[in-house]
Amino acid sequence: MKTKKVFVKIHLYLSLFLGIILGIVGITGSIIVFDEALDKMINPDILSVSSKGEHKPASEILKIAKNVYPDKNPAIIHPPKENGDVFIVWFKVPKDASTTKHKCCSAFNWYQVMVDPVSGNVLGKRNHSEYGLDRRHIIKTMHGLHSYLLMGSTGRNIIGIGGILWLIITITGLYLWWPKNGKFKMALTLKKDANPIRFNFDLHRVGGIYSALILLVVTFTGVYIVYPQYIKPVVNVFSKIDESSTNITSKIVSNGKTISIEEALLSANKIFPNATLMAIGLPIKEKDTYRIYKRQEGEVRKSKGKSVVWVDQYSAEIIKTKDPSSMSAGETFINWQFPLHTGEAFGMTGRLLVFFSGIATMLLVVTGTIIWYRKKRVKFLKQRNRYS
Repeated sequence: MKTKKVFVKIHLYLSLFLGIILGIVGITGSIIVFDEALDKMINPDILSVSSKGEHKPASEILKIAKNVYPDKNPAIIHPPKENGDVFIVWFKVPKDASTTKHKCCSAFNWYQVMVDPVSGNVLGKRNHSEYGLDRRHIIKTMHGLHSYLLMGSTGRNIIGIGGILWLIITITGLYLWWPKNGKFKMALTLKKDANPIRFNFDLHRVGGIYSALILLVVTFTGVYIVYPQYIKPVVNVFSKIDESSTNITSKIVSNGKTISIEEALLSANKIFPNATLMAIGLPIKEKDTYRIYKRQEGEVRKSKGKSVVWVDQYSAEIIKTKDPSSMSAGETFINWQFPLHTGEAFGMTGRLLVFFSGIATMLLVVTGTIIWYRKKRVKFLKQRNRYS
């Protein structure tokens, strides 16, 4: 069998097998590129405020939020990033051991409390591990569909394996697109006045080539997000990756007196004084630390920031820091994966490219299916006419 025929069959059968999954992942991916903005747009009553003035300290916000969920452990505080934003306090609750194996991809359920930063009024709360099509949970549902098809670890593996196969589909598509006669201009444009059949074929071919590079990047980074445990060791062979942050603990003192959030922030500010505060990880167990997440100018991870300071919850001592500007090549490579996947590494331009890559994925699925269906129908009609 000729090489081209082999590539045609690989491209065709993998595409047909994955068509529905790719369509779901593509569309939901386009939606969650702008997840925070969309969530704020459809839930302005709990995620936006018009009040202006001095913000209350984080420790006071935490006390207010704890009154909403007194039986749950506060784990993270997201402070306002810009005017009109609210404090979001995250609480985590261990999942029932009997159902954890059917869930993905955390051992905890997460609850949110939204607080006005000026007045301290509680604006709302929600279970952020709950799915639904109502406005409170629709964005979370889109994330769940995109990441694991709402099917737990099984769905996550389907997404991961599907991503690997999507890389193969894209590469074989590039091979099949490549004009053997050197007529690249024709291969890069839609034919004028083409009939519907030819237009659909050209749309599939041209749409595929123009979206190929971004699809390769988004797909590879998606595979990394699903299977970092297989990719990190390979990267570590070429450049050292520091994984020591998983074993950082506070030194327990006899009186058990802990520092305030503000004291932890003061310690972190000594390391990154000009960086923007993005999140505060709170200690829950007696050995836990404060994790202060900041974002320095120029960081590729814009939604969270990767400048981190671990602070002892008793002494305010700085135990460890992570600075993206001093990362190894391997750590920098890893650090780029999520921002590349969401497009945030390149600001609005990057997000729009990722947004359109999701639309392009659906376009390729639909046009490719039409091409396959037409060929099957033509073949069927020829056979029927032959024996009639």
